[in-house]
Amino acid sequence: MTNTLYVGAEDYIQAMHVTAVPDDFDELSALAGMYLDEITNNYYQMHAIDDDPFDLRVTRFKRAVMLQIKYMADTGIKSSTQYKAAQAQTVSQSIGATTVSKTLGDAAANVSGTIVCDDALRSLSGTGLLYRGVMHL
Repeated sequence: MTNTLYVGAEDYIQAMHVTAVPDDFDELSALAGMYLDEITNNYYQMHAIDDDPFDLRVTRFKRAVMLQIKYMADTGIKSSTQYKAAQAQTVSQSIGATTVSKTLGDAAANVSGTIVCDDALRSLSGTGLLYRGVMHL
């Protein structure tokens, strides 16, 4: 499998209504494609995106890539480690003058979460790319 850039800089500028791409656009585009390949079971690694007869699926996939690029550029989160660290939470409990605090770090906070942003996932809904089949009982 190759690291495919599904979205070019000009496509991003036009679709996202911005005047410039992020400085690290190529890296973000490659990472976004990789993360979306993972959740779509590498669909466009095994099928040529330009040959897909379902235009809506292609459009929504490319939109998801762009939304993921924007999310990573806005938050600075580019890896699952950074994502989990950002999910860390501090929980405090006070009784009288005594306060106990505990920080739930990357091992405890949102371990089932994903670096793929909610907007990208919503963009893929209804395309069949997120279908995982029926669990074997």
